[in-house]
Amino acid sequence: MQKLQLVGEDDFIKEGVAREIKERLSQELVIALVGPVGSGVSTAAKFLHDELANEFGYDVAPIMKPSDVIRAQSSLVGMSAPANAKTATYISQMQDAGNRLREKFGNNYLIEKLIEKIRGFRAANKGYEGENEVPGRRAYIIDSLKSMEELELLRDVYRETLCVVGVFAPDKLRDERLKNLDYPEEERAKVMARDQAELATFGQATRKLFVHSDFFVCNDRRPEDLESSLKRFLDIVFDTAIHTPTRAEAAMYKANAAAANSACMSRQVGVSIVSADGELIAVGWNDVPKFGGSLYTEEDRETFDDDTKAIVNKDHRCYNWGGKKCHNEVRRHGLMDKVAIAVFESGQVKASKRADVRSAIGKTDINALIEFSRSIHAEMEAILSVAREGKHSLVGATLYTNTYPCHNCARHIVASGIKEVVYIEPYLKSLAIELHSDVISEMPDAKNMVVFRQFNGVAPTNYVKLFRPKGERKQNGYLIRIDRKDAIPVFRVPLDARREYEDKIIVEVAAKEGVQLTQPGDPQ
Repeated sequence: MQKLQLVGEDDFIKEGVAREIKERLSQELVIALVGPVGSGVSTAAKFLHDELANEFGYDVAPIMKPSDVIRAQSSLVGMSAPANAKTATYISQMQDAGNRLREKFGNNYLIEKLIEKIRGFRAANKGYEGENEVPGRRAYIIDSLKSMEELELLRDVYRETLCVVGVFAPDKLRDERLKNLDYPEEERAKVMARDQAELATFGQATRKLFVHSDFFVCNDRRPEDLESSLKRFLDIVFDTAIHTPTRAEAAMYKANAAAANSACMSRQVGVSIVSADGELIAVGWNDVPKFGGSLYTEEDRETFDDDTKAIVNKDHRCYNWGGKKCHNEVRRHGLMDKVAIAVFESGQVKASKRADVRSAIGKTDINALIEFSRSIHAEMEAILSVAREGKHSLVGATLYTNTYPCHNCARHIVASGIKEVVYIEPYLKSLAIELHSDVISEMPDAKNMVVFRQFNGVAPTNYVKLFRPKGERKQNGYLIRIDRKDAIPVFRVPLDARREYEDKIIVEVAAKEGVQLTQPGDPQ
């Protein structure tokens, strides 16, 4: 009778019992930072590195920067990276070299080289026993990500052990920081615009990436505030202190949940409004309004019609009505087509250039028009819901939204008496500041103005996981205190394949039952 061959069985049976599965969970953390130039990403990276090493007893690899890869590998694309980081053209030259490397070796080339470094650090720091990875307190700080492809690759490899920290500061403050580094005004504008949303295929779209952060840090005040936010982040991730959601975190979670109600084909936006005393006043999301007030919902799919005495579908949202199309996009493109035709018919351009004219028009602000949507915006729905109920005043309230308000909503927000707006995702089409700079500011200490601020805290997507930890909080009636150097991160993943865990359980069960395992199909 042959024994059933189990993956790694010898390792498990040497001690006579199967190892605890929980002992085979990783303790490693990969923290990747993202943020626009001048936001303080490198400052945050250094603080996290030192805090993990000194307070949590982690072996932390030297901070890993894609810029180091660019300097080391730029010769492969016939370029020499600038040696002096203080020159005015340094950032632009580094961006050019990085783009060339991505173009030749693929969008993920820089992050693939950093993954090599992570593997090397683990191997050099007792991360393996033979071919098997072993748990250990190791951490890696990446400063910083620049593309969605990089993030997707890291998530595929490191799964929940990857934490993305978004660091942000208002444009005006970032400009001041670059100015203090002796960057000329023209160069500052060029660098900031390029970092924000570059059109090149292999360019950097930091703001699109930013919204996928697990934790947001609004670095618009003192350095001490940045450090305080990052300390709180680590305490929450390691569950070393009891932290409950801030007002902003709780309100943004409600706003994000409200966004799920939207059937808009363009984007799902959610809003919550909180009074000056912290009371939830209203929520809203973007969708098509219906007769009688409010918006169409899932319940409108099955509505009893009084006239026909039958159940009918009265959900008239765009995906289910009027050609099942985005009316704003279709009409916007139709308008651009009409302009192109008018230019062509004027006789000012050759027929062969017609496509070029249409393409040029598509690059103008006409393509950013938002005037033809059937949906009411989330901010407006939240404000109107207060009017429908007639129970509250909006004066002095704070509006939380997962997306920066458009200029249309912005003027209604000001008129409603709301004093502050907190948002996650930047919205490049918004002209709120440009059109209403007399009453709206992104500077945190602005007086007699509605302040638009970047959200600070745990991302809504991690709200339940991080604020509902699995461990006990007390023992024998007293608070359990966990030393930071012994604390285990909430974000953990198995180090072994599912089959190996199944084998461990099978071996242990067999040992308990006194059963000798055989291979399936063997003669008895």
